[in-house]
Formats: sequence, C-alpha cells, structure tokens
Amino acid sequence: MMRPLYIAAFLVTAMLTYGLYSMKYEVQRLESDLHSLQTKLGTEREALRVLRAEWSYLNNPERLQKLAARHLVLAPVSLHRVAALNHLPFKEVPSEVENRVQVPVPSKANPVWNRTNVRSAGISDGER
Repeated sequence: MMRPLYIAAFLVTAMLTYGLYSMKYEVQRLESDLHSLQTKLGTEREALRVLRAEWSYLNNPERLQKLAARHLVLAPVSLHRVAALNHLPFKEVPSEVENRVQVPVPSKANPVWNRTNVRSAGISDGER
C-alpha cells in the first residue's frame, strides 16, 4: 500500500523539479531579452538627443541669417514694384467653370467675405 504512494510522491516531486528548472531558464531568457531591449532603448534615446541637438543647431536664427546673407540675394522691395490690385492682370476663367459655380464677389457695398457669403456660394473649406 505504501509503495504506490511513494511512486506517486516521487513522480510529483520529479514533475515539480522539472517545472521549477524550466521556469528558471524561461525567466533567465526573458531577463536577457529585457536587458537587450533596455540597451536598444538607451541607444535610441541617445540618438534622439543627438538629433534634437543637431536640429537646434541647424535652426539657430543667427546661423540661418548668415546662410541667408551668403546664399540668397535679398533686397527690400522698392516702391516702384508695389501695385494696386486693380492694376494687376486677371486670368481668363473658362465659361464652363464660370457657369458651374457662382461665386459672390466682394463689392464696395459688401467688402467683407463672411461665412454666409461663402455658404451661399457653395464653397467648402478645401476650396478657399
């Protein structure tokens, strides 16, 4: 009667021992994965710090001013180049487009574009 009990206890002990050792090796594998991920995260954070420092250097206003002065030929706009809107030539609108949408034009009586003008013309936000 005692012999089957000893065999069962031995089998349970053997299964628990196997489970304990397999869990130990699984935990070690997971810890090594965690360590490698933490190492990768540290290198990515360092790369991000370097990129932010580079970005702040490249966008330094004094540096950009020097580059603009060296490479761009910029001059103030002279007064003879400024024109009123009514002196500018307008592009011809094809008749099929003109017939399709009636867009209200601001006039001296109603010089402001407001939401009701735009809605009545059927103009969406993407077309303005």
